[in-house]
Amino acid sequence: MKNKTMTVAGLVAGVALGLILPSSFAGLAQKWDELPNAVKETILAKGGKEGGHVDKEGFKKDGKAVYEAELKDKDGVVTDLVITEDGKLIETKHDDAADKATEKADAAAKKGKKGKTAKSAKTNMTGVKFSHPRDITNPYLPLAYLTQDILEGKEGAAKVRTERTAKPDVRKTFTINGQSVEALVVEDRDYEEGQLAEVATDYFAQDDDGNVYYLGEDVDEIKDGKVIGHDGAWMLGKDTQIPGVLFPAHPQVGDKFESEAVSKEIHEGDEVISISETVVTPAGTYNNCVKIKETPADGKIEYKYFAPGVGVVREAPDDGDILMTSHKSTSSLVK
Repeated sequence: MKNKTMTVAGLVAGVALGLILPSSFAGLAQKWDELPNAVKETILAKGGKEGGHVDKEGFKKDGKAVYEAELKDKDGVVTDLVITEDGKLIETKHDDAADKATEKADAAAKKGKKGKTAKSAKTNMTGVKFSHPRDITNPYLPLAYLTQDILEGKEGAAKVRTERTAKPDVRKTFTINGQSVEALVVEDRDYEEGQLAEVATDYFAQDDDGNVYYLGEDVDEIKDGKVIGHDGAWMLGKDTQIPGVLFPAHPQVGDKFESEAVSKEIHEGDEVISISETVVTPAGTYNNCVKIKETPADGKIEYKYFAPGVGVVREAPDDGDILMTSHKSTSSLVK
């Protein structure tokens, strides 16, 4: 999509836990003093210690926030406790390879070092694995739960509206590093002054570390109800051999990546500017948002704001402001 790297947004604010969570789901690390007392009590009662590692997940169970606490025994064996904010233990999980990778990245970040994050679009993809690429559960971009989101505002003098709709029945497979990777598909329908101006079908995948990749987009530019062009369209395997990095697993201020590196005309560099923004929208107020600066090929800078457990809640081009007005989601992963 022209001047837009992210063609996905506003996702689920509350996701039911009526399923086994994928191990690649990375929560947001919490300070011990900020945890609900009931959660602390359950952790301590199960053998945990004060100050232990606890994540707040990007979904809710029966309307209650969900926390995952890591416990280690004397032999170093890790057990994860999934606890609702009222202290109820709803699941006990034993560590696996994917969890260990995430924990290693979190530990490195705490020491002021970068964990294992997405490869730059200019590097190869050696070592990157896609076991469940359609299970996009990144805390700031949980596309696996998307049904439809709407963002509205102004760009220049024009009134604009974007309708983002998951297309779980549409399937497309790419080859990355010899792996067959099936993409999750999202459609954007962009309107200007009430008239359909563009339809973009976007393809995404998440690796086993929680990084989200951009694999391409089909674009139809529309005027007076007729398709007049396909500007901005590209596809992995045809126009480039390296996928774009759409969103990192563990965003930190200063992180830089490329969501599009296809050609001189289709290129965008991104940078994490903040991880503590508050955004007020018609759909609600969102705290601890990640703010990303996007610099496309034409040089027109745009900022996007990603809310934990929700996704994109605000898009701010240099001549406008577009806010989330509604979102719909499902409680189960797209398969």
